[in-house]
Amino acid sequence: MGILSVSTASSAQAAGLHLLGTHLGAEPVAIRQLNTVADQIRQITRDVEAQILGRDEADLCTRLEPGSWCVAECLDHLTQTNRAFLPAIAEAIAEAPKLRTNRPLRTGIVPSLLIRNLTPPYRIRFKVLPQLTPQNLDAETAWSAFVESQAQLLETVLSAAGLAIDKVRIKSPVYARISYSIYGVFRVLATHQHRHIWQIEQILQALDNRQTPVVA
Repeated sequence: MGILSVSTASSAQAAGLHLLGTHLGAEPVAIRQLNTVADQIRQITRDVEAQILGRDEADLCTRLEPGSWCVAECLDHLTQTNRAFLPAIAEAIAEAPKLRTNRPLRTGIVPSLLIRNLTPPYRIRFKVLPQLTPQNLDAETAWSAFVESQAQLLETVLSAAGLAIDKVRIKSPVYARISYSIYGVFRVLATHQHRHIWQIEQILQALDNRQTPVVA
């Protein structure tokens, strides 16, 4: 029996899906940008769900080689990353000024560089800091925690509607010497998730190839 037999992501992210489009007083260009980020977060969760639906515990907890991550560890890493960033993001959003003109939100130089290097298929590998190292090898628990953290991230994005979140910055909770705007952080987090969703896809494809019988 697969680790997942029913959809769990859709209900967890259903609330507020269209709030940005109807937010009174919000600036259209910035709203479109936030909608894009929100759509990416929702789609990432759906993509993961589609990949692991029906998979058993062994598939999701198997490492292809010593030192590599399994699917459950990838999900746990993404959850740890969301949890590390969300408190600082929420504090900064609370202090963000309102947008007064119809202008795009700016990503910033540092986030743009990170996005370029994180986008899969990637060539650069980053050392994972201890606080973001996967701790959970239980696949079902890792999936549930990931869905919950994605819902919290989505809610946080929606809460930024109408605000100049490129005017407030946070220090990175994982690299203290780096700081970036909240809009830049949202884009980096989405790209970082795409990176590991691609990794999950590669892991599962490799496991399927191992299990496919060779026909003489």
